[in-house]
Amino acid sequence: MPAGRDVMPPPSSFRLLVGPEELLLRRAADLLLDELRGDDELDVADLRAADLREGQLPDLRTGSLFGTPRAVLLRDAQELPAEAAGVLLAEMDGPPPDATVILLATGTGRIQRLAKRIKDLGGRTDVLPPKEWDERGWARLVIDEFHRHKRTADQGAVAAILGHAGTDVPGIVEKVAQVAATAAAGQVSGAHVDAVVVGRGSRGSFAVADAMCDRNPPQALELLCGVLESGDDPVMVLGALAYRLRSIVAVAGGLDGKAVGLNISAGQARRLRAVRRNFGPGELTGAYAALAAADADIKGGELPAALVIERAVVAVATRPPLT
Repeated sequence: MPAGRDVMPPPSSFRLLVGPEELLLRRAADLLLDELRGDDELDVADLRAADLREGQLPDLRTGSLFGTPRAVLLRDAQELPAEAAGVLLAEMDGPPPDATVILLATGTGRIQRLAKRIKDLGGRTDVLPPKEWDERGWARLVIDEFHRHKRTADQGAVAAILGHAGTDVPGIVEKVAQVAATAAAGQVSGAHVDAVVVGRGSRGSFAVADAMCDRNPPQALELLCGVLESGDDPVMVLGALAYRLRSIVAVAGGLDGKAVGLNISAGQARRLRAVRRNFGPGELTGAYAALAAADADIKGGELPAALVIERAVVAVATRPPLT
C-alpha cells in the first residue's frame, strides 16, 4: 500500500459511473441517489465539472446542520479541472468525507489517476448500452423503457421501435415516450408504433444484412432503400453488411470472434450457424468478394454509391440457379 494512503474511505464515499450515453449515466446516478436517500432526505449538490474552478469544489467535510446525508454529483467528470481532480485525490488520503461524491464521465482520458484510484477502491461502475449485435439486450432496453411509462409492448412493437430508432439510446427513449403517450390503453403493438413514429436508425443496416443473408432479395432491397433514404452513409452500410458476413465465416470456421475482432454472443453464434446453411460451397467467398468490389467502386468508381451497393446486395441475396 502506498505511503500516506493507509486510511481508505469505503467504496461508497467516491463513486465513478463511466459510459458513452449521458442519459444512461444520469439514470444510474438517480438509482444511486435513491439508494443513498432511502426513506429519508438527501442534500444533493448537482454540478458540472467544467464549471468548477480552483477552490470551488464543495466542502466534503462539513456535515449538514440538520444531519441530512449529503451527496455531490459531478456531471461531465471527464472535463474535471486538474486542480479539482487533485483535491478529490487528496480527500481520498484522509478519513471518509461526510458527503458521497458521484462522478459521471463519458471517458477517463483526462482523469486517469482519479479514475484508477476510485476503481482501486471499488467505486467504479461501467454503465454501457448493449453491444450493437446484442439483439436481446436492445429488446430488453426497449421493454424496460415502456415499463418506465407503465406500459407493456409486444414483440412487434419492440422490433418497430428498434427499426425506427436503431441503436440510438436517446432516439429509443424519445420514440417510446411518443408511443406511450399516444397509443390506446392496453399492450402496445407494432402497428401502434408505426402509426406514431417516423424515421429509421442505424439498426436498419443490420436488418438489410439479415435479409441479404436470408437470401431474400426483395426484402433486402426494400430495407436498403429505406436506410439510404434516411441518410445513412453507404460506406457505413456496407461495413455492416461485411461485418455480418465476417461473423458468419468466423462461426462456420469455429473461430473465436474476439480473436478476429468480432463480438459474437452465444445466441448470435447459434443464429449465424443457421444462416450459414443459406450459402452453398464457395458462395460466402463470392459474397465477400462482391462487397469488397462494391467498397472499391464506392470509394473510387464513377457510379452512384446507392446503385453500387444495391447491385452488391441483390447479387449476394440472390441464390444461384439450380443446375
